[in-house]
Amino acid sequence: MTQAAHLLAATDLTPKSVSPLQRAMQMRAESDCRVTVLNVVEHGLTASITERRRSESLSELQNWKATLPEAAQPGVSIEVVVGDPFALILDGVRAQHADLAVIGGPSRRGLKELFIGTTAERVIRFADQPVLIVNQHPNGPYKRVLVAMDFSGGAKRALEWACRIAPNAEIRLVHAWQPPVKGRAHERREIDAANRQLREQEEQQLKAVVQQVAPALSLLVEIVDDEPYSALRNKVGSFGADLLAMGTHARSRFSTAIVGSLAQDLLAAGPGDVLVARG
Repeated sequence: MTQAAHLLAATDLTPKSVSPLQRAMQMRAESDCRVTVLNVVEHGLTASITERRRSESLSELQNWKATLPEAAQPGVSIEVVVGDPFALILDGVRAQHADLAVIGGPSRRGLKELFIGTTAERVIRFADQPVLIVNQHPNGPYKRVLVAMDFSGGAKRALEWACRIAPNAEIRLVHAWQPPVKGRAHERREIDAANRQLREQEEQQLKAVVQQVAPALSLLVEIVDDEPYSALRNKVGSFGADLLAMGTHARSRFSTAIVGSLAQDLLAAGPGDVLVARG
């Protein structure tokens, strides 16, 4: 399974955007991929102020590039553009044919309503390619990756990309299970038997997904008896995951349902870095 060939790393030149650049360069060191660093100067200012900010941003990024090891510099390009950050990040991913976008999370975390409508959330919602949200300072390659698996196309794509960007990490799949068959107390034996059978079927499905997506890797698959949010939050902590990979569901390309409630909660809480892939 090949690693990423071209990353687009978006930076707004604030302190929190340093980590996405560092992560992109760490990934470049591992795979020799190309990296495009994109900075967007927001429009709406006078022409002279806009040009001054564009020039200052370009100069700062060129100085940053000059600090990189000489061997790394040819594969790194810099672009500074003027406009709406969300739209131009998406345009940059498409125009550059990047196969992964690397961006920073919102500066304030912990409340889902603060995350909705941010540049990060909107990029995730509409990007065709997977998006890596970098919330923490990189400390080398990812070591422990947790993949939320629900059999959706997005979840399978998230697993694929987790394997691509963290090929040497310990990767675990977690599937939240809640017994679907209900009934009266006197039917308990039949209900338990039906639920056991369904659980075993889903376990076989999980193994089939792993065989399909990552046949060469030995991945641990866990079924957790809990609702999805608690299952993932608890597993991220107990496993010590430095990356959570998950898919999002979409009824419509233009629907806010593209980033579902579970994804919004986990992205806003920022347990670590989060890789999101849309099905």
